[in-house]
Amino acid sequence: MATYKDERGETVSTAETEKVVQASPSQTRQGPLGKPVLMVLIGGLLLAAVAWAVVGQYGEAIDNNAATNTQPATSETNAVVTPPDQNVIDNTPPAGDKMQPAPTDRDPTAESGTGGDSQSVAPAGTEKTQ
Repeated sequence: MATYKDERGETVSTAETEKVVQASPSQTRQGPLGKPVLMVLIGGLLLAAVAWAVVGQYGEAIDNNAATNTQPATSETNAVVTPPDQNVIDNTPPAGDKMQPAPTDRDPTAESGTGGDSQSVAPAGTEKTQ
């Protein structure tokens, strides 16, 4: 029989580690399933809903925006979105012409992970020579 040391430094034989343990499914569970677990979950959900309602009512009670008096907007204040003398730029090509491709922001040299150009040639003195 072979022996080895476990993580605590104690000597253990392989006969002890090769034992087959017979256990029923109810013995291997950490806890029983059924109504107790469901009641805890439902109770937690109800307590969270009650806490949310209490905090919402408290927030509405201390809100001072409801007490401010706002005047309705009158027709005298007309907002001008676009001045009438401003020309709008039209980028659509004339009928029958194709749209020009947009300029790209590409560089033919590949970049490294730091954002700089990647090194394509090894520095002098590091190459293997035969």
